Amino acid sequence: MPEAPPAVAVHLGTHRPTVRAVREWCGTHRGALAAHHVSARTSWSALRDAVPGLDWRSDKGRDRLREHLTADGPVLFSSTAPLGPAYLPRGGTLYPYAAAGVDGLAAALTGVPWGVQLTVAAHADVVTAAWVAAVRHGHVVDLDTYRSTLEGQSWVPLVERLVDAVGADRVSVHDATTVRTAGDPPKATAAVGRSVLTSALDHLTGRADDLPLADVAGEPEAHWSARQIEVALAALPHLRSHDERSALTRFVDRQVDDGGTPVQPLTPAQEAELAARDEADLARLRDIVEVR
Repeated sequence: MPEAPPAVAVHLGTHRPTVRAVREWCGTHRGALAAHHVSARTSWSALRDAVPGLDWRSDKGRDRLREHLTADGPVLFSSTAPLGPAYLPRGGTLYPYAAAGVDGLAAALTGVPWGVQLTVAAHADVVTAAWVAAVRHGHVVDLDTYRSTLEGQSWVPLVERLVDAVGADRVSVHDATTVRTAGDPPKATAAVGRSVLTSALDHLTGRADDLPLADVAGEPEAHWSARQIEVALAALPHLRSHDERSALTRFVDRQVDDGGTPVQPLTPAQEAELAARDEADLARLRDIVEVR
């Protein structure tokens, strides 16, 4: 009888600070993971080398992904890559490419005992980050206009897709929505990171109590400041080429209010609307999977 393949714990992060916290903890504690016979796959560049073009759709790409995730015994894989961008610069639906990434993971891990840890961010954070990304990519659009292009602002379809792929008992959702309003966002991020790692490592090893999870550290989400947005939106209409827009982005990144307070463009009413959407999503998700 063939030996069962090693388990894989997949962490998909819509809350990027948690993904960074998990990656940094894994990098610091590779020795502790090795003592539990666990390998970490958290490098974006290593993933791109293993699966050129992040091709989740072809058989060749899925074979390469399987090799990347199963070559060295039990693996903890943490990434935003299979989900793709939260929203496109032109708006549209939430995580429009996530279905392809989830389907690619399911195909690559056929026959492998795998589970998913999904961190869900506050919709207000996701919308703000997507709008800033659109401006950084050269789109002249104010936040209200950008918000009007967004559709399907709910985590439920993504979780349902994961449940279809791996089963409800192998999907855990970790609530990172409260990080936005926490008094100490890095501390709150670290708590979410510990939750992810505890659940993932329990899946891989059956125990995580002797690992140094108290060392998980968090950092706040990094966005452009209000002044950086102001400078970019003022200059973009006068630029004529992709190269000029790229040069502006580099200039604003490095020279304009670098390290300033991240922009917080939503009104109190908009914040309340999106917070209510967070609460409704979490209530629905608790009927589908475990929410931590």
